[in-house]
Amino acid sequence: MKKILFLTDYSEVAKNAFVYALSVAEKLKGEVHIVHIASIYEIEKPEERYKLHPFGEIYNENLEKEGWGKLVSEAEKYEKIARANDKLNVSVYFHFEKGKFLEVVNTYIKENRIDMVVMGTSGANTVDKKLFGSNTANLIHHADIPILAIPANAKFEAVSNFSAAVLLKENEHRVIKHLLKNATNYGYTLNCVHVTETAEDAVAAKRKIPKWLASIDDKDLAVMVIESEDVGEGLKDFIENNNTHILCIIHRHLPFFQRLFTINYSKYMLQHSQTALLIYNHNF
Repeated sequence: MKKILFLTDYSEVAKNAFVYALSVAEKLKGEVHIVHIASIYEIEKPEERYKLHPFGEIYNENLEKEGWGKLVSEAEKYEKIARANDKLNVSVYFHFEKGKFLEVVNTYIKENRIDMVVMGTSGANTVDKKLFGSNTANLIHHADIPILAIPANAKFEAVSNFSAAVLLKENEHRVIKHLLKNATNYGYTLNCVHVTETAEDAVAAKRKIPKWLASIDDKDLAVMVIESEDVGEGLKDFIENNNTHILCIIHRHLPFFQRLFTINYSKYMLQHSQTALLIYNHNF
């Protein structure tokens, strides 16, 4: 049984992403764990104890009770979303947690053997800056399971076309093989795209493809090389021109790909893209 962790802050962005979480769970014959986290920060000065916490409510000893009550009321809304999308057959579990965001998420993943995280993000200075924001980058940096990030403008449709952004490196083989296996099991198409900044780099990349495919043991996998002065713009154009439903990105500790996760680019991509991002840490 596959387990999907769905992180929610009760926003419309999160509700939009919930449809994706249900669909993934249905496809994998899994279950969805809906988790809301009330972030608690260490307070050095006692007089600051009653300041507003990130969700705009006064934090006091009744927070846990109030938070659970809020989750119960939100559960009715999520049930309506599941019913409207014909997904009531998916097993769903609600959890209210409090603590530091990353600590809570990492503990929950380990204790419940979670297979994937799904969350919505707007990339703007709104709810996800309070709940996710820089935490998203940290979670991506450390997570050893896939993270499916759903932009606010993404509208769910039957997912059948995946694309993976690659650098044609050896450390991509495990992720690509995993995606190919899932493509066979669940009936979707997988293509790979490599973005270069110059024509010379494009020629060099095309020479690498046969050896890279041989290492993956799939010579028929489509690998496209496109030239663009900006990696983000190149990927955006590729997505639009190839009807990509989900873009897979392998997060690495390399300057070339770190640009994909800078604040400015993330805002742009997540605000304007309608494509979900499936992010793997290179240590997957």
